[in-house]
Amino acid sequence: MKREGFWRYATPPVSFFGIPLPFLLLYLAWFSSPSMNTFYIISAILGAFVALNYFGWNIRTLCQRLVSTFRGKHASGRPWWYRHFVETPRDWTGF
Repeated sequence: MKREGFWRYATPPVSFFGIPLPFLLLYLAWFSSPSMNTFYIISAILGAFVALNYFGWNIRTLCQRLVSTFRGKHASGRPWWYRHFVETPRDWTGF
């Protein structure tokens, strides 16, 4: 039996308790100005990532949703001006 997309999820993103590993490097910013306010801000940012991951939203999902929002709902192979000026509504197939 052939499995489609076998290698697609072969390597999941590396995370530590739902925090993407590169974002843990934010604690390195704390060493440049070691104040408790900076530590609290960084911990709040990382806590937000943990909360989002708890509800099923991770960075990859958020980026995909953002990109799909910018792309829009209607996908067509023809430019908007062709659809607007040349085609009539009865020619539309609904795709």
